[in-house]
Amino acid sequence: MGLLVESLPSEQVMEISAMMGRYDGPSYEDLSVLVLAKAKNTVLITGDGALRRAAVDNCVDCHGTCWLIGYLADQELITYAQAITAYKLIQNSKRFPPKDECDALLKIWKQRQKLE
Repeated sequence: MGLLVESLPSEQVMEISAMMGRYDGPSYEDLSVLVLAKAKNTVLITGDGALRRAAVDNCVDCHGTCWLIGYLADQELITYAQAITAYKLIQNSKRFPPKDECDALLKIWKQRQKLE
C-alpha cells in the first residue's frame, strides 16, 4: 500500500490535453488520475464533483470517500464502528461529501455495527 507514482505514455498525455479542452473544472492532475483509472479499468475515488462528472462522461467507475469507507468495512478491513468514526471525522473537518448518500450509508453502518 501507499502512494505509487505512474508514468503515462504519450497517448495518455495527449488524452489529458484533449480533456482539458472539454472540461472546465478538473485540473490537469485530476484528469491525469482519470485517464490512468480509465486505462487500468479501475475505480476512481474522488470527492471532486467536476472530476466525478468527467469520470461518468468517460465511463469510469467513480465513487466518493463514504463509499470507500463502506467498502473497507464490508471487506472487514475496518469495523463499522471505525467507519462511523471516520465519517464523523470527515464531517468535523469541514469536508462536504454528498449528505444524502453518506447519511444512508451511516444508517446502514449503525445497523451493522450492532451485529459486530
